[in-house]
Amino acid sequence: MKKWWSLSLSLALLGSAVVPASVFAAETVPSQTQQAEDEAELSPAMLAALEYTDRIDAIVKYEDKAADTFNSVGYVSAANRKEVYKKLNGIVVPNYSKFYYELKQIKPTDPKLSKLHSYYLQGASLQLQGMELIKKSLYGANINWTTYKQGQAKLKSGKAKLDLFISSFDKYMDSLE
Repeated sequence: MKKWWSLSLSLALLGSAVVPASVFAAETVPSQTQQAEDEAELSPAMLAALEYTDRIDAIVKYEDKAADTFNSVGYVSAANRKEVYKKLNGIVVPNYSKFYYELKQIKPTDPKLSKLHSYYLQGASLQLQGMELIKKSLYGANINWTTYKQGQAKLKSGKAKLDLFISSFDKYMDSLE
């Protein structure tokens, strides 16, 4: 009997989806003077939120690369164990580790935003732990399905925290408009 397990993507692809498009929507590119006037009209909380999203946008490339590579796997079996391990070890975990490290460096100034950021950190930490467990499960000659399932559970828990962050951040941004 051939045993395989599907990799369930639990990474929440945040990227530019974190910030509602309406926040940045503009029909024309404003001049520097117009842009400065517009920023002067924004509340301190909105400025903090925009600064936060700029910081996230600068690091999301690492998360995207990890998620794209993770998604390309599809399933794990004895036949592709080595290939999946190499992707996890060479691309997924290092890129997500870099993303998580940079995410921890972000210190929002707004207290509400800081609380929301903690959800993001918790979710990203759980995601990274899950990826590392899955990688560990594939290291030996045989797949350790117990460790693999523990990794999947961490990914699922991390996704729940990331989903909480996304929905809460959307509500927060709506409240600022």
